[in-house]
Amino acid sequence: MALPVSKPLLSLQDRFSKHFRPAPKLHGRTVVVTGASRGIGLAIAYAFAAQCASRIFLVGRNEQTLLNAAEVVSKGCQTGISVHVKEGDVKDRKFWVEVMNETKDIDILVNAAGIAQSSLLITATPEHLETVVQTNLMGTMWGCRIMSKAMVRQKRKRDNTGCIINVASLLAVKGGKGSTAYAASKAGVLGLTRSLAEELGPSNIRVNAIVPGYIETRMTKDMTPAARETAINRIPQKRFGTIEEVADAAVFLAVNGYANNCILNLDGGLSAT
Repeated sequence: MALPVSKPLLSLQDRFSKHFRPAPKLHGRTVVVTGASRGIGLAIAYAFAAQCASRIFLVGRNEQTLLNAAEVVSKGCQTGISVHVKEGDVKDRKFWVEVMNETKDIDILVNAAGIAQSSLLITATPEHLETVVQTNLMGTMWGCRIMSKAMVRQKRKRDNTGCIINVASLLAVKGGKGSTAYAASKAGVLGLTRSLAEELGPSNIRVNAIVPGYIETRMTKDMTPAARETAINRIPQKRFGTIEEVADAAVFLAVNGYANNCILNLDGGLSAT
């Protein structure tokens, strides 16, 4: 049983209800979202609920936070939506087999789980490097490999394409001091996305990536005021993005049947500088 929804989550629920208007674009679809207990993953799950996806599976490492997130997501659509939670570690291949067995049929996979630990390469511990790469890259790869098998078995038709959306990072393209392992792992996600788009296209499964820049999340909240000001001054739009804006992009990629191998930058123009 979920604990009472916290004030920050209630605030998010209110924000989401104003931003995401219910529409039946994903009616009947089954969705799996990793990293769904907070931030970008939670916003995407809510947005898909607002598009009336029939079943949404929230994947994360803490069951209690997932249950609380499920309470928020279930408010996204007034029709018979079914929200499930699955606690586990995305870098564990056997966990993904469990997810596949529980979902059975799947239409959309969103790989939004990821970790970032700031450290120079020469001072980072082997454990740090392995954890970041295993979670961000191998976790995404295992999810794509195992869940795409389930999608292929469904013998998808042209008007009912499967969809995989991988959340990368602008650091995958630009790099950044202290982000070597993170940037490398997310660059790997982009390579994975491009290759899978070609491999799975003949099976009517589309594979795309969202490349966020600075987004208002827990990660950016930890920035010092000086670092935040420096970052904003570099962005042509002079602000950070919101998790709702990232979720809007995920909805577009999910519903557009010809969107395949899209690497969609959401960075306020920072990638142009």
